[in-house]
Amino acid sequence: MFFGWVGNLFLSRYLTPALVKSRLFSRLEIFNNDNKNTTIINKTEKVVIREDNSISEIASNAAYAVVDILSFEKNVDLKKNVSLPSSAEEYSSGLSGTGTILTNDGVIVTYRTNIIEKNANYKVVALGGNVLDATLLGVDDFANLAYLKVEGFNLTTIPFAGSSMDNSGKKVIVIGGLSGLQRVYLTEGILSGFDEDFSLTGAGISSSEKLEGVLNVDFNESDKYVGGPIINYSGELLAINAKIKIDSADKYFQIPIEIIKDSMQKVVENRIEQAAKLGIYYVSVNPFNKNLKNLPSDKGALIYSLAGKQGLAIIAGSPAEKAGLKINDLILSIDGNEINPMHPLSNFVNQYEEGNSAVLGILRGEENIEITVEF
Repeated sequence: MFFGWVGNLFLSRYLTPALVKSRLFSRLEIFNNDNKNTTIINKTEKVVIREDNSISEIASNAAYAVVDILSFEKNVDLKKNVSLPSSAEEYSSGLSGTGTILTNDGVIVTYRTNIIEKNANYKVVALGGNVLDATLLGVDDFANLAYLKVEGFNLTTIPFAGSSMDNSGKKVIVIGGLSGLQRVYLTEGILSGFDEDFSLTGAGISSSEKLEGVLNVDFNESDKYVGGPIINYSGELLAINAKIKIDSADKYFQIPIEIIKDSMQKVVENRIEQAAKLGIYYVSVNPFNKNLKNLPSDKGALIYSLAGKQGLAIIAGSPAEKAGLKINDLILSIDGNEINPMHPLSNFVNQYEEGNSAVLGILRGEENIEITVEF
């Protein structure tokens, strides 16, 4: 049997191919058919990737940068009227929300509605159940972001994406607060694009002191994701989830990483209270508004009030009023920088601080003028 097996192997592997190639045997039909029906099988490996598993793996590091923030309002009146031990603390109310660790030494960002801002104590609960005391570093009124600090070293953070806009149209991962002590809420979405018309005023007009332009992510929206991170499939931080109410309805949106980095820097350097204020309400001009309001330009910021009143468009005593700005002035530039839908007025103003000045290029009626504003 052994020699029969060896003989068959020798015949099929060495003798038959040699005979097929010979001039004599190649004419025989039996060898021609054998050659035609020979099948060469290349080794292949089928790899099945389950998307839900890949999402969990991608978010596995970022999950440790997500925390629950607990804030408790101190009951000042109770301490005045009741004798309590010095170590005891009574609270009149509390609030819980999601936060994201930004730096390895413990700077945390959240959306401001997630915390009690004044007269409060703060705790941070990390994945795994570790509870840390926290302090409030500051609140950025422009972007509605709040920053807290815990004492830590080499904490897990999420690497920042170079640009949030590079991921438009791509799948992203949305991470929410803690589900128990060992898990976080996790879902996926699509970064549908940049909403250049959206202002944190939540109204139909913009403010020179509020962020204009946010990201839109389509996902299973829920309050548990507010304050949590949006990451791309490379595990990089793209944005922070946020929410405001507009006409009693919840509007979810995402604050881009570019805004977060700038905001955090100002808070850490104690410059957030020095932010410049212009003091106007306006409409960002685009091709639609140009035709709707019969404007001479499709760019700029039109000082505006729905009632058409100067006192509602320009805040009394503001730098804008002191500089002589008027309702229906069309601000085209600031220090030579063109104002357009992708670069709105408020985002330029936010780059200045109290004590700075700027030259506004303005179209007033048919006259182009320049006005210097002292912030």
